[in-house]
Amino acid sequence: MAGESKVDTDAAPAKGDNYALPDEKTVAEAGELAVLDEHGTKVPFKQLYDGSGRHLIVFIRHFFCGHCEDYVRTLSTQLTPDKLAAAKADLTIIGCGQPHVIDDYQKRTACAFPIYCDPDRQLYAKLGMVTNLDLGDKKPEYIKSGIVGGTLGSMWTMIKSGTKTLGGGNYSQNGGEWLFEDGGLKWCHRMQNTRDHAEIGEVMGVLDVT
Repeated sequence: MAGESKVDTDAAPAKGDNYALPDEKTVAEAGELAVLDEHGTKVPFKQLYDGSGRHLIVFIRHFFCGHCEDYVRTLSTQLTPDKLAAAKADLTIIGCGQPHVIDDYQKRTACAFPIYCDPDRQLYAKLGMVTNLDLGDKKPEYIKSGIVGGTLGSMWTMIKSGTKTLGGGNYSQNGGEWLFEDGGLKWCHRMQNTRDHAEIGEVMGVLDVT
């Protein structure tokens, strides 16, 4: 698999905690936790990645984060169903808000992937994802707008959404990307700030998508 060195458990900590794989016990415990679909139905986390093939789970921030919306739109454009099928891979999005905002989020971002939520953030905590409001020093390639434009865009989306903004999720919760292969965790990247999703090129390399 391309980028195989990224998933080596000995090499991962050298890159920093954002790439360090949790131990098998932690992964197993995380698999028993539940996520919710848009109807509020509980689904065991491990059900998303059990079985053969590769399953990329992308944890976003709250459902009104403009930076994450840019990321999801770019993923949908670059990782088309045909490309994922050729790579024998699936992709799922998980946010930290409530089920009733998922439908609007999917439409707003034209998201091509299933979306679930973890409103209690138990999975985020179990897998060691970071909470802060730090922007970081570098604007990633997947973000199309500037800081001011992105902030204003997020605020306008929240205003239009009315009371649904209360279900968007915790603003300080950052996410990350988690690749499972044949049911086992092979690679991960935790966001260290609010603009720190793994770049699309890195994700495509890990998935062997060209």
